[in-house]
Amino acid sequence: MGAKCARRPGAEWRVLAHDGGEEIALKDRGVFDELVVDHWLHIEQMEERRWWMRVGDVMVMVRVHPDGAVVVDVERGVYGERRGATRALDPSED
Repeated sequence: MGAKCARRPGAEWRVLAHDGGEEIALKDRGVFDELVVDHWLHIEQMEERRWWMRVGDVMVMVRVHPDGAVVVDVERGVYGERRGATRALDPSED
């Protein structure tokens, strides 16, 4: 996924939904732009290499560099009261 992501962020994606016993699937049809689920999940491409996401009270900003490296910034309490735990895992603890 990395090389394609570096060239065209958002070109590799998939969505799967169910309607009763029917499976509804979409994959890699254009560059992914936006997904909204109820009032608590919203993902949207803001610029060619920048994405914004809301998950509950959390705002996530994602930037994809030309080499495919990803930078993620997270803020809690942006869209209401903070609910749930927030942890930063230390990779040296593996």
